[in-house]
Amino acid sequence: MNWHQIGSWIFPYIEPLTPAQKNDEAQRLQKDLAAIRAAAWNSNEERALDEAQKVAAAEMERVRTAEAKATTYLAVLAALVPIIITLQGANWEKKAGPAPDAARLFVLALSTFYVAGAGFNAFKTLQVRGFQKVGESEIVAAWKSPNPFRRLCRGTLLATRNSRDVVNEKVTRILVTHEHLLRAFGLFILLLLLDPLFYAMGFRNVTQDQPTPKVAIQTPAAGVPSELKSTIAQPTVPPGGNTARTAASEAQSQERDEPRTDPRSADPLPMQAFPQPGAAPALQIAPVPQVRGAAP
Repeated sequence: MNWHQIGSWIFPYIEPLTPAQKNDEAQRLQKDLAAIRAAAWNSNEERALDEAQKVAAAEMERVRTAEAKATTYLAVLAALVPIIITLQGANWEKKAGPAPDAARLFVLALSTFYVAGAGFNAFKTLQVRGFQKVGESEIVAAWKSPNPFRRLCRGTLLATRNSRDVVNEKVTRILVTHEHLLRAFGLFILLLLLDPLFYAMGFRNVTQDQPTPKVAIQTPAAGVPSELKSTIAQPTVPPGGNTARTAASEAQSQERDEPRTDPRSADPLPMQAFPQPGAAPALQIAPVPQVRGAAP
């Protein structure tokens, strides 16, 4: 097994012909064309023309089959593109399973590479190429000659032989497309099996094993005032201020600023007596001042 066979097994491709092989193919083409021109169908020209047309129809059928398969493969590739985008998005967003990211990215990149190769060869198969065939002018010219069936048979065979290289290239391209799709399909199956395999081996995703955070709620003491209970959990920052103080300190400052009054210690308001209407005013007796003098 040489390097070309190993490389074609990993990534199928069409090996270009060497200069010696190209020379041999050119000589074989010229030899076949010369044999067709020198052939004579004197015994049964109609049977020879029928066989030539069958060969031309078989070559055209090969072209139609290759192009129909290329169209089908392109439809399959178009359906695979959303799957690749979904898998790639799940991998980058860390929504995949416990398989390592490196293994998943490697398999996904390799499968995408095979999908791209299959698409390239399918488009090359559908590429418009020049074919030779017997047209109206050849048929008219053949019927003007003394042997129309012989000339028409010769023209059909020459056109078929000149177009064989193009037909062979289309068929080879569709074979390479088929090999690429087989490898891409196998890699997609492997990509889908990565997470179950690693899960069965005991691997777990980091996000799945991470414990959920618990929120601790602190309850204030029983002796804390009700105003302080509602604001003891969070610090408050006054707008525009540079320093932050807690709501507990604010509550304490309010308590210090507000004077506390005891209803039991407060003096009652003095009662004033007002005279009744129509009554005489009461006499007020002024006190007599006492003068302290010396004893006689």
